[in-house]
Amino acid sequence: MNKPNIFSSATREMSQEAFICWLLNWGFPEALTINEQLYKLSRNLMDGFFDKHNRKLPSPIEKIDLYGGYLNIDIVLIINGSIVIPIQNKIYNRERPDQLSRYIQCLKDDGYDGQNILPIYLQTGAQGNYKRLKESGFLPFTGKDLLNILNPGKNIKNEILNDYIEYLEDIESDMQSFIHLNLNKWHLYSWQGFYNYLQTKLGDGEWDAVSNPSNSFLGFWWHWNNDDDCEQYLQLEKTDLCFKIKVHDKKKRKDLKLKWSDRFIKASAGNSVKVIKPVLQNDSAITVAVVDGDYRRADKEGKIDLARTLDVLKEAQDIYDKVIKDVM
Repeated sequence: MNKPNIFSSATREMSQEAFICWLLNWGFPEALTINEQLYKLSRNLMDGFFDKHNRKLPSPIEKIDLYGGYLNIDIVLIINGSIVIPIQNKIYNRERPDQLSRYIQCLKDDGYDGQNILPIYLQTGAQGNYKRLKESGFLPFTGKDLLNILNPGKNIKNEILNDYIEYLEDIESDMQSFIHLNLNKWHLYSWQGFYNYLQTKLGDGEWDAVSNPSNSFLGFWWHWNNDDDCEQYLQLEKTDLCFKIKVHDKKKRKDLKLKWSDRFIKASAGNSVKVIKPVLQNDSAITVAVVDGDYRRADKEGKIDLARTLDVLKEAQDIYDKVIKDVM
């Protein structure tokens, strides 16, 4: 039997929020004489928040205020009465960017200088697109960021801290499972970790759950182009690598899907990646061509060969780029 872990049972955001508040409380000046190790770890977390905004943690810190639910913000940390860190705490759920912007405005309306508002979006689960989040002013602080700060505290004898570190490590292990699991054993978190890896390597893309009447899946899309008739892009639908178009005018769908299908298939001639016709749909977002078979490449043990898989994706990008260049 594995050692029971309270955070594996209490998986809601309120449990995580309680932990973050608990740790931040250890950074209060008076906590130094109670437990110096937890005090230093708490200050390292605060320093991590400041570092996200390319700021230095003030020295000395003479006063810390910590509130939960202030102005409907999950956690508000105030340093020396003037520097405020609003923290939205999430695991897998998302906050609308317009709501996040309102939180910042509420703090300004409450008298805080915008230059001294350092918003943090703490999310220990995964999210496929942080672009709109960053545009709101909040900066992502991921589970990996948090682990990097907490891991040096593993030697601290504290059940709450050690349980939370173990909980985060389990999440991160699930996300990295795409590296060591056989391709046919991948689960939801494997795909999330793989898509996050692709975002880093391709420098592009976002992912999310896609639901439609015929199929639901976790998709990854990137490499967009737009013209007067339709948008063109590449999409991964788990094991399928698709060339997609999104048609603006329903009346043009039939003609455009045939034209784009023909273009991508012809452009792939002579490539090691074989592009074929799919079953054509009637949705506004249409798969007009697909790479034949699973685009993922496996090593001799049946695990993913990341270098060869990236080569397939980049070759698909080259085919796509050739078509776009020819029709522009």
